[in-house]
This record gives sequence, C-alpha cells and structure tokens, in this order.
Amino acid sequence: MGKPPEYRADIDGLRALAILPVMCFHAGFAFARGGFVGVDVFFVISGYLITSLIHAEMVAGRFSLVGFYERRVRRLFPALFVVLLFCVVMAPWLLLPQDLRYFGGSLFSTALFSSNIFFWLETGYFDMAAESRPLLHTWSLAVEEQFYLLFPLFLALLLRYVPRQLLAAMVVCTVLFLAAGEWALGHSEYASFYLAPFRAWELGIGAIVALAHFPKPRSSLPADLSAAVGIAFIFGSVVMFSWRTTFPGLNALLPCVGAALVIWAGSGSLVNRILASRLLVFIGLISYSMYLWHWPLLVFARHYAIRDLTSVELLAVLLASVALAVFTFHFIERPFRGRNGILERGTLFALSAAITLGVCSLGLAAVAQSGWPQRFDAETLRLLAGAEDRNPRQEACSFLVGDDLRAGKACRLGRLDGHAPSFIVLGDSQADALMPAFDRLAAERGQTGLYLGKIGCPPLLDVERVDMPFGCREFSDAARDLILASPASRIVLAARWSHYTRQPTFRHEEHVRVVIVDDASGKRGVRGNEAVLARGLDRMLGLLGSRQVYIVSTVPEIGYDVPRTLAQSHHLGRSIDIRPTLEQYRQRQSGVEAILAAAQRRHGFTRLDPVAVLCRTGRCEVEHDGRALYFDGNHLSGHGAEFVQGALEPMFQ
Repeated sequence: MGKPPEYRADIDGLRALAILPVMCFHAGFAFARGGFVGVDVFFVISGYLITSLIHAEMVAGRFSLVGFYERRVRRLFPALFVVLLFCVVMAPWLLLPQDLRYFGGSLFSTALFSSNIFFWLETGYFDMAAESRPLLHTWSLAVEEQFYLLFPLFLALLLRYVPRQLLAAMVVCTVLFLAAGEWALGHSEYASFYLAPFRAWELGIGAIVALAHFPKPRSSLPADLSAAVGIAFIFGSVVMFSWRTTFPGLNALLPCVGAALVIWAGSGSLVNRILASRLLVFIGLISYSMYLWHWPLLVFARHYAIRDLTSVELLAVLLASVALAVFTFHFIERPFRGRNGILERGTLFALSAAITLGVCSLGLAAVAQSGWPQRFDAETLRLLAGAEDRNPRQEACSFLVGDDLRAGKACRLGRLDGHAPSFIVLGDSQADALMPAFDRLAAERGQTGLYLGKIGCPPLLDVERVDMPFGCREFSDAARDLILASPASRIVLAARWSHYTRQPTFRHEEHVRVVIVDDASGKRGVRGNEAVLARGLDRMLGLLGSRQVYIVSTVPEIGYDVPRTLAQSHHLGRSIDIRPTLEQYRQRQSGVEAILAAAQRRHGFTRLDPVAVLCRTGRCEVEHDGRALYFDGNHLSGHGAEFVQGALEPMFQ
C-alpha cells in the first residue's frame, strides 16, 4: 500500500491508439468515422493514472494538493499556451468578424478550462459549423481539468470516511454518473456530450481499474485474451460507430471497457508488448501536443482554402501537426515537467496566472469589439452582411411555445385589420425564412394569414424532437387546437424535410444527430426518423381533412455558409463556385421525396417548389444582384425569400 505506480510504456502506446483515430476522424477519413472514441480512451487512461498516483500518495501520507496542481500545471499549461498563442496570431488573419468574436469567447473559456461549458451554451440552431471553431477540441481538456480539480478532494473524503468501502463507493458513483449520462442523452444531447458530470463515469472506469487491485493474470493466455478483446472493442468502435451512433451514453462503454481491459492485462501480454514498442510509445508521448495542434491546423487550413481539403492536403496538415508536436514535446513540454522542471513553484504559478489573465483579456477584447470588422474592406463587409439578412420578425414569431399560441400571441401575416385568417403557415426554420414572402404576397392581395412556425420543429403531429429541447410536441398540440378552431381554408407546411431523416447534415455543417420520436417509436435513434416523419405527416394531413394543403419543397442546401464564403473569397482574392447541381439536390432529397409522394397519394396536396426558381439553370443559385440568397448554408435570406416569391404565388390564386 502506498507504493507509487510504476511507469508502463504500454499505456503510452495505448495513447497512440487513441490519438491517431481522433486525428483521422477530424480529417474526415472514412475509415475512422468513429474515431471520436479516442477521446473516451484518453478519459479512461487519465482516470487510471491520476487515481493510481494520488491514491498511493494519500495512503502513504505524502499527498499534497498544491503539489498535485503544480504537476498538472507543468503537464498541461506550457504546450497549451503555445498553441493558444499560435491561434491568436492566425485568427485575425483568417477569421471573419463573427467567427473571431466566437473565437474570443472560446479563447477566454479555454484559458479557464471551461470551454466545454462554453460550447454547450453556445450551441444554437443557427450556430456555425465545427470547421470554424479552432478551439473546439479543448472541450475534452476542460472535462479532464474539472475532474482533476475535484477528484482529489472526493477521493480524500472517501479514504477518510469509507476506506474499506472505497472501491464499492467508486463503483456506485461511476454507475450513477453513467445513468445520468444516459438520461441526459435522451434530453439534451449537447449537455451529455460536453458536460463533465455526464462524462465523469469514463474517468471513473479508469479509477476502478486503479483501485480494484484485480489479480493480474498468472499466465500469458488470459492477459493476451484480455488485451486482444480490449483492442477489438476500441477499433470496433472506430470502424462501426459514426455520427449516427447515439453517443456517448451506453455506447461509449465499448471503447471505455476496451481501454480498461488493455490496462488490466498489464505489460506482460503480447498486445501490451506491442504497445510498448518504441514507435507507439513515442507517438503516445507526443499525443498531447498532437491533439492540441492538429485541430487548429485543420480549421485554419480549411479557412484558407475556402473548400474541402484534398486527401493529400489533409495528410500534409496531419504530418505538420506531428512535426509541431515533436518540437513542442522536446522544447516546450519536457523542460517544464517533473520536480526538476524549469521555474520554481511560485514563479510557475505566477507566470501561469499572468498568461491566463492575458489570454482572457484578448478573448474578451475580441468579443467586446465584435471581432474587429474594421479589418476588412467595404465589399467584404457588404457580402458578409447577408448573414444578418433574416426574417425581421424571427424573434417575435418563431420562438413561441404552446402557451403563447393559447394566449393569442401567434403572429399574423398580410392584412392586419382584424380579419379572420384565410390561410395558416406551419413549419420550422425554413418556414421562418419564407415568412417575409408569405407576408408580402398576402398583403398585396388583401388577405390575412396566421403563422404557427417554430424554429427546429417540423410541422408534424404528435412528434417530439429529442436531440435538442425544442418542445415541438407541446407546440404542435397548441397549433392543432388553433387549426381546428380556425376558419382558414388553406394550410401551408414548410420544412427542411430531409433534416428529419437519417441522412447526415450537409457538407460543412456540424454532424447534428436530429432525432424525432412519437408514441410508436421503439428505441430512440436517428434510424427511426423516416418512419416517425411518415407517421407524423400522415396524422397532420389527416387532421387537416378537406382543407387545401400546400407543402413547400425543401430549399436546396448549399453546404457552405454562403455569406461567409462569398466574403472570405473576396477577402483572400479567390473565386469559388459553391452552387450545388440540381442533380445533387434531387439525389439528396430522394428518400424524403418518396415519403412525400406516398403521403400525396393518400391525402392529396399541392406542391410549392422554390427549387424551380433557384435551380432553373441546372445549378442552384446562391447569389443574385451581388447579394447572398442565403443567410447561412440552408436558410434563405430576406433577399432569397423575395427571389423565390413567385413559386409561392399559386397558393394565393
């Protein structure tokens, strides 16, 4: 008892098997579509190593909280500060004002090891794609640092009050945190992904392995079997998992248990001896710097290219991150590590605090100055202004809840002199984007309409969206009551229909796993979306009965943030054609079109097709008269809504 843990080279090799899939996943290589599980392997390793270290010191009576934090500062801060400095230099050159403002917020939170909370809070429906966030990967560092901050105190309490039940208490806590993570996954996917309480069980698995003192295998066969199964679990996750996988939750058990099995097998198995090979150990030693460097390099390279990087370019970026990691490890990390590291404790803490304060100040300045738009010329800013060309009534009309509708707060369209509505528009953010066009058309014809749209919610009946807490079912219940009580003879349903299938979000968008469910759903997951969409639409059309129903086709998804791409192209003096072809659009919509066609045969409705206007040349336009037709990658701007207005006119004839 109290003996410090021995160095195990195979664990450094396991780190190598964790970082390589993460890097390949971030680069977009198909063979590592589940490579994000490498982060979970890192969590298990951290839980094991930290618990082994501080438990031994606590039992021996020589644990120092200040000394523990000093080791964490020496281990984490130097390389992180260097990468943050690099990002601070690159960001003003390549990031547009809104991106730089967001970067400032993430810079501030990263310096305080709270970026996981920042990214959770800042994840919104119209949020920018992951490729625009140079510090997104620091969420996992924040989770670990929050664990380091609290876990020593927690372990000390357990050792003091329940020393004989220490392992049992750790197991119970780990199971409870796992249950909480699984619960959160069904209520707020982003919270379950980013927040430490819902990830703590992964570090807890490592802690259990450290505390359990499981009997080590006496022969090579059990050790070999354990390590082989563990590696199979990890790489099975890398190959089988994807953005469609409900994660983390129970699915994260596979890579976490795999990492635990490899660690338990000890250094005597064949697998662990391979992991202890010189190359894998070296990669493991520089894995922290590799993790820090690879993502900002990928992000800035994509910003500079203003397009998808080729495989050769991606490989070059990853190799550059390895080279920078080698340099950082030898000349930044190693000099600070250990008891004999440069700078004595007081100076180290003071310097770290000063640098943290400086980084936080820069981050806050970027936020306060709105990303310094004065860095750009007038044309770049004019193109970028398309990002703000949205429905001016969005806040007032598209974020209501069911009680607002029952209180009579639903927005009206067209003629506003008290006439009963003759038509109703229902839908999600696509309906919101088209709202100005419906408003103008109704006003021109002296008609009154009622708008019952809600951002993020498809116009389906008895359907809830569970990936984000939009409250869709409660809203649709209230909308149903208003429809039944209304004399309106025409109903318009507008949505990004393909968004509610199992298809991935398009191109540069973040891989958001949209999940919709109804009472007939079995296991909740993206794979059930098509069936829920078909049932919810069938119920809605059945409710509408003999009324004239119009369904608006999905607006073409561009896959690039249109105003930002146009502005960046002008800023860097590039010319890039981001218009998708009509054939690409049709191919992407084929699945949802089959659902709509089946519903049309059963119920009958009229299609309104903005695509006929946007894609009449065979390519889907993104710009007209020098102005963006979209305010992001899939929502029409105010100018875009005006551009396609003619496609909506049949409803008023």
